[in-house]
Amino acid sequence: MFIYSTMVRPIFWTVIGLIYALIIAGAPIWAEDLGLQMTWWKWILAALWYLLVSFTFAGSFTLLAEKEPGAWYRFLGFHLALCVLLGAVIWFLI
Repeated sequence: MFIYSTMVRPIFWTVIGLIYALIIAGAPIWAEDLGLQMTWWKWILAALWYLLVSFTFAGSFTLLAEKEPGAWYRFLGFHLALCVLLGAVIWFLI
């Protein structure tokens, strides 16, 4: 298929990298607009949470692509619940 061609795959990963770069570069501006007083440890917590969210979606959809019907939705459900819980804790700390 065209989507899996050798020409589209590098473009996809370039776009994903640009999206990540824009999110990371825009985070300080976004925090400043919200009036958040961010310290170094709050940035580290937010970055770790963001990595966990990225890992959650990457891992679950990798399991889905490998046709693991029982594993992908359990992985996604467990990790999303964990991300929501940790996100609430981090929001309370910030």
